[in-house]
Amino acid sequence: MNIKELINTFPDYAKDIKLNYSKILNEDILNKKQLYGIILISSFTTQLNSLKDAALEETKEFIDEELMEDVYGAYSIMSMNAIYYRFTHLSAENDYFTMPANLRMQYLSKFKIDKSDFEMLCLAVAIIIGCGKCINAHENILRENNISKLHIQTVARIASIVNSIANVIRVLN
Repeated sequence: MNIKELINTFPDYAKDIKLNYSKILNEDILNKKQLYGIILISSFTTQLNSLKDAALEETKEFIDEELMEDVYGAYSIMSMNAIYYRFTHLSAENDYFTMPANLRMQYLSKFKIDKSDFEMLCLAVAIIIGCGKCINAHENILRENNISKLHIQTVARIASIVNSIANVIRVLN
């Protein structure tokens, strides 16, 4: 079962989620690889196996081996970084951000896809995890690479819709 089939089983109170998901699939803001890469990494970040499996099914025709590896790479590194950097900016002792992180982060410079596409994947994870420091860092890199506010907002919309799909599934189970 893919995501479209999964959300078609949602009750009426989740109609907005169904309509919003359909809308992002039919927009021409992002290319298909960007769109489905962000859907996939967002589903990973929700930590819901049924959604991850549905996303893998839905995205398989748009995700090549190179992109798949970078989705996994971005998810693995960002699931660590977003937690750590969220701690540094939420801690009452606001001086942790001045200390070296002492975390290995080499994948941030070893990805294979376009830099902006990789940054969009990282941004989606940061949005769902809720790390303001990571959100700002990846947004700034995207802006420096001439990615429009509309593209950045679209990443946020996709991440929020996929996260909402996961939450509706949790309520139903």
